[in-house]
Amino acid sequence: MASQDKMGLAPHWRARLQVLRAPRVLRQASLAAVLVGSILIALNQGDVLLSGQISGQVVVRSLLTPLIPFCVTLLSAVLNSGVSPSRGVPRPGRAALRRSLLMALVVGGVIVLLNQGHLLFAGAFSPRLWIKMLLTPCVPFCVSMYGAYVAYWHATRQH
Repeated sequence: MASQDKMGLAPHWRARLQVLRAPRVLRQASLAAVLVGSILIALNQGDVLLSGQISGQVVVRSLLTPLIPFCVTLLSAVLNSGVSPSRGVPRPGRAALRRSLLMALVVGGVIVLLNQGHLLFAGAFSPRLWIKMLLTPCVPFCVSMYGAYVAYWHATRQH
C-alpha cells in the first residue's frame, strides 16, 4: 500500500496537484479560457447571438463556456505532470495523446449534449449541426494537448 499524507493523498498526487498552484500554469489556463472559450461560444452560440434571439439560457451557456477550457487545461496539466526521476522531464507523448483523445470524447460529448442536445433529441439534424458536432470535440483535444505542454513547460522550469 502506498504511503499517504495527512490529507489521504499519495506523495505523487500531492506533487502533481502542486501544478495547480503555479502562477504560470494558472495564467496559461486563463489564456485558454479566454481564447478557446471565445471560439466555443462562437461555434456553439454564434448563430443564436447573431440572430438576436438571446435567451437567459444562451447567456448562462455563454458565461459558463470559458470554464471548460480552463478546467481542461488544468486537468491535463495535472494528469501530465508526473515526472519519472530516472527519465527526467518527459515530453508529452503517447500517454498525453491518449488522455487528450479521451478528453475530446468525454468533454466534447458533454459540450455537444449541453449545446445541441435539444436539437439532437428533437431530430433537427442540419448540415450546420453536423459541423458543430464534428468540430466541438477538436477543441477539448487541442486544449488538453496544450495543458500537457503547459505541464511540460512548468516541469522544465522547475529542473
